[in-house]
Amino acid sequence: LGFFSVVEAALGADMVAFKEAQELVEKGFLTSSCCPAFVSYIEKSFPALKQHISHNLSPMAELGRYIKETDPTAKVVFIGPCIAKKKESDESSFVDAALTFDELADWFAAEGIVLPYEHVDPASEGALARLYPATGGVLKATAKVQGYRRIAIDGIDNCRAVFTEIENDEFGKVFIEMSACEGSCVNGP
Repeated sequence: LGFFSVVEAALGADMVAFKEAQELVEKGFLTSSCCPAFVSYIEKSFPALKQHISHNLSPMAELGRYIKETDPTAKVVFIGPCIAKKKESDESSFVDAALTFDELADWFAAEGIVLPYEHVDPASEGALARLYPATGGVLKATAKVQGYRRIAIDGIDNCRAVFTEIENDEFGKVFIEMSACEGSCVNGP
């Protein structure tokens, strides 16, 4: 298909987890920024709470930035379950395109490609970063920061309910992981 190399997105999750942990300590109240659908929803529906969204890039964009800094001529294609990553990649200078797993499978089928199972060495130093696409995975990857409540919320209706409650209240020292999809990225839209 023309790909030169494959890099596991968990490496980007490791990078983001470290930065989000630092940002949590600085701000005290923070929500994750990994889910582009959630970020867009908060920006449109709860603009006063936008300041609490992590200012860090998503793991996809962070890894894209690393690849582009390493090789400025590289074309970065993210492959994952999320259709919202397509819009994020369109708006990113670090990711050239995004494909869903279904699109990749269709492409393989169209080209007559059958892939044998091969072990892929993990790019991520810690297995925790591999949990990012599951509900609560971001919280586990940033767990080294102590003294904060941690809340994982998935599904746009659940996100709306929580943000409606906290829109006018001080929420204290808390890190909220939110995903627009029920079951988070692993379950998909």
